[in-house]
Amino acid sequence: MNSDIDKKYLILEKAKDMIITEGYSSLSISKLTSELDISKGSFYTYFPSKDNMLSAILDEYIEKIKIFTNNLINKNNNIDECLDYYMNSVLNLTDEELKLELVMANFKRNYEVFNEENFTKVKEIAYIIIDATKEILHKYINDIKIEKKDIEKCSKMLFSIGEIFILMQSVDFNSKKFSFKTLEEVKKLYRSEEMKENLKFIKKSIKKILY
Repeated sequence: MNSDIDKKYLILEKAKDMIITEGYSSLSISKLTSELDISKGSFYTYFPSKDNMLSAILDEYIEKIKIFTNNLINKNNNIDECLDYYMNSVLNLTDEELKLELVMANFKRNYEVFNEENFTKVKEIAYIIIDATKEILHKYINDIKIEKKDIEKCSKMLFSIGEIFILMQSVDFNSKKFSFKTLEEVKKLYRSEEMKENLKFIKKSIKKILY
């Protein structure tokens, strides 16, 4: 890894840390560069703006989602296997992937400050997953009770189930005000038996919808 790539990576990782603890709207370039002990000029060498930095984080997530949905479609032979792949993917997220998921959860309370390009990327993420779900339902249409005319609605509903479930894992409901869990709390939860049982329940519920 050369020094430029290394420094760019460090900036993005520190930005993710600060987004998790402070929220995206509160993240300032001044504080970020101070934390990293680099000049603002050094930051702007890699990212012309805060929006550009956010764009890089969204691009990273889009690439991961594309790999996930491609595997979901092509490496499974039926709906059950697709659901198992989803469950195993959630349970086996690396620390770095969990960090990115928590960053994405934090973004959901800041969409109003996103520029048009980044908001378009957020919508792209949603539609990558929805379109993959549609493809799977079409692929196994003879095995499920969903009619072709309802696949679009069903795909959006299934996306919402997963989206809300993941978001709920990140929110600290023990707090007196809206806040997210820490990365360490999220790591502990995703490695727990509780998470396994929750995902089994989701699988069972989705199968009831489909079959």
